[in-house]
Amino acid sequence: MEKVERKQRDREIIAEPEKKLHIIGKFLLKSELLVRDTDSNDSVQLLSVSKDAKKILVQGKAPEQFKLNSHVVLYKLLARYLELECEVVDERPNNQYVMEVESVSIASRERQFMRIKPPDGTVWITNLRTSKTTIDANLFNIPTSVKVNFADYERILKPKFDILKIDVFRSIGDKFDLVKKTGKILYIPNTQKPESYTTSDPNGYVDYEHELGDEEDVRRKIIEYANQKIKSELIVPVIYINHDEQAIPIGYVLVQNRNKEIDMAEVMEIKTLTFEMVDRIRESNTILVKERFPVLDLSTGGLRVKINHPDLNDDLPRRIGFTFDIFFKMQAPLTAYGVVRSVARDAENNMYVGISLEGNSARPGEKKRYIDNVNRLLVDSGAKVNPS
Repeated sequence: MEKVERKQRDREIIAEPEKKLHIIGKFLLKSELLVRDTDSNDSVQLLSVSKDAKKILVQGKAPEQFKLNSHVVLYKLLARYLELECEVVDERPNNQYVMEVESVSIASRERQFMRIKPPDGTVWITNLRTSKTTIDANLFNIPTSVKVNFADYERILKPKFDILKIDVFRSIGDKFDLVKKTGKILYIPNTQKPESYTTSDPNGYVDYEHELGDEEDVRRKIIEYANQKIKSELIVPVIYINHDEQAIPIGYVLVQNRNKEIDMAEVMEIKTLTFEMVDRIRESNTILVKERFPVLDLSTGGLRVKINHPDLNDDLPRRIGFTFDIFFKMQAPLTAYGVVRSVARDAENNMYVGISLEGNSARPGEKKRYIDNVNRLLVDSGAKVNPS
């Protein structure tokens, strides 16, 4: 089993044989242990442990449940997470196996969220949405769809203004770097009026007077614009929101007029069109996978799913996260964004993906509905649930 943990679990490795024997004998002997990263949360019963705590005998559930020399992780959720990493060294009659215990570990802290295995076929995810091409803040990868999109909108807007350009950010200096860095609009209604260089909305617009320095710097900029015969200027960033919910300024709309001011209605029109542009880019850069993938276990903070799909097997482990829909049987779907915390693969290339749920759904109350469903499963299993 190949496994990659994005965030290492805080745990204590038990080295002393006496402590290993005590933990296994007191907490695990004659009890059921789950087998990590298996198709349907397989389990075994721990029948006995050697006096040096180096080997255990377990009762399997089915013939050929384990292969000789395979590595297996057995775990139990007590107040804290307890885990045995083992190698299968012998097979006995009646589906019994001898395993060599390679390590014993226990979580340093109690698990924040109680986890539950739902009944088979009752919880699944679908409509997984992730990116075809990674668009990052360094702009190393700019899909052709972005450039085509920019060209389309440039043709639409160009007749309305004296100068209009839509392009990706490059190292082109001063005001463009300022717009990229801040993600704010640079709007100078009248380049010949000093009051146009400041703003009443510093959250959405660049205070250009402050950025330039002082009145003398503003005066020099007024002269520069006069020499260029530019009366009004607007630079609106195109901010791409990727499937990892990161805001990335990928380009800009530059508008300049020589004889008349760009008014606020035109600013709002262009700002709205940048949202439309981003929606089109996201749509063309999105992989949508509609197959169902079973949820193996879940908690109010996240879930673990089994995934095997040609469009996801290589791509998904490289992603920070992705958007998907969660279905509880007989209910409407819940839309969620999940951060990938761990990925494991079995011999058949099935992925077992641990996901923490983060961000907010577009529909109010969905997080609460998810938590209510998980708590209902916990109560049905006999667990004690703290009322929220």
